[in-house]
Amino acid sequence: MDWKIIKRPLKLLLGWIMLIGGIITAPFPLPIGQFIALVGLSLLISESIWVKIKMQKMRRRMPIIGRQLTRMHPYLPKFLKKVVDDTDPTHLAE
Repeated sequence: MDWKIIKRPLKLLLGWIMLIGGIITAPFPLPIGQFIALVGLSLLISESIWVKIKMQKMRRRMPIIGRQLTRMHPYLPKFLKKVVDDTDPTHLAE
């Protein structure tokens, strides 16, 4: 069996599970829920153009999110920096 055939659906499934699980656990005292949600979101953005465009549109509609992400950008791990760069609304075509 070829790994590339199941890699994308597996990453999408894992991304959605982590995003939903992270959102559910976000209100808990430890910030593990936010981290899990961000990892799931990074998986989804890397594999789904639809999710990437939705995030770009959300950042355009809510500029405060974009400003906060820009401020946090130097302190983020490499994979989250890529998420912030990929969802920059300036790259969104009108």
